[in-house]
Amino acid sequence: MVSALNVSSFGTYLLGRARRGDMIILEYPSTYPMERFSWGVLIPALMGKRNVVVVDFFGIGDVMFRNYVRGISGGEYSKTLEMIKELKVIKVGPGGGSCGEVIDEIVPTYEPQSALKSYHSVINRLVNSPTKPDYMVTFGLAMYLRFGGDGAIRSLLTGLSTLPVEDWAWVHLVNRNALPDETMAIIEEVSSMIFELSGDEVTVKKGGEVFAADGRDGSTDRPAGKTLPREG
Repeated sequence: MVSALNVSSFGTYLLGRARRGDMIILEYPSTYPMERFSWGVLIPALMGKRNVVVVDFFGIGDVMFRNYVRGISGGEYSKTLEMIKELKVIKVGPGGGSCGEVIDEIVPTYEPQSALKSYHSVINRLVNSPTKPDYMVTFGLAMYLRFGGDGAIRSLLTGLSTLPVEDWAWVHLVNRNALPDETMAIIEEVSSMIFELSGDEVTVKKGGEVFAADGRDGSTDRPAGKTLPREG
């Protein structure tokens, strides 16, 4: 068993590990090539036969997508364009919508009750949709928390404790350099699993216990629950 694995194996690991209702944090430094990991590794692995919705704060995910596609060509480019035809996007704040079908737009707010009202109707529509997501992937959460300060933190915690988000696993991509340590500590405390991206490795910080060498879950002490289906 090892405490880290190559990034290319991470999607396989997460598919066999994540449960509905999990809040999963993937922390990365600001210089990390998140565009390649997110759009070239993580999201293709999560999609397969599952439904994925991207929540994009301030267009960060869209910018990363455009950065990614500028660096690929041929079959990889064609496969990526086919993939995003099935991808749903919720925009929070300004930004483009080139990385998938925009199904909702939300004006960012940093007052808990206003934020709760804004997100509640969107979440209810997703819960009752025939294409209800198995995974939600969030880009730009660090920017939302940075811009909104304490109000954004309170809004996030209010949403986690109030909104019906137990029907999917929520994967947040968090630029740890954009946030003070106190803010990171708060979101880490309420997370089910935390992983740190660095170079070619993904390292467990919380909840993932250990990896098998091939990226499968190597632990036996994660409590049983509703695990999301693997592909196939």
